[in-house]
Amino acid sequence: MIKEAYNSPIVTATDITTDVWVQVIKKLVAEAWKVTYKYDNFDAGIDYDFVILEKDGEEILFGWDNWFEGEVQSSEPKMIEIEQMMNQSFKRGESQNLTPGLITLHRKWQVENKWG
Repeated sequence: MIKEAYNSPIVTATDITTDVWVQVIKKLVAEAWKVTYKYDNFDAGIDYDFVILEKDGEEILFGWDNWFEGEVQSSEPKMIEIEQMMNQSFKRGESQNLTPGLITLHRKWQVENKWG
């Protein structure tokens, strides 16, 4: 579960271009964030994608599709860090790919993949 750092609310950045979305994930993995879940169905990276990164008990969720492109969900302080790392300011908005129902589905698959 996303840890609310510094009692900060969880925010969702939307409309992130595919290239920037991929670069954010790569840079965080290079900073020792661990991929704890990656969507691996036949359309992964083509029509849809979903990634969960974790470090020190904190999670960052990544959703992507070919219509809305990338979304990132994290605590507000972490989002600010990501924006600074990328030298970008992301639009905050309502998610299309990081909705509660989709997050629940991916968490179920995450557990199944871990224990299945």
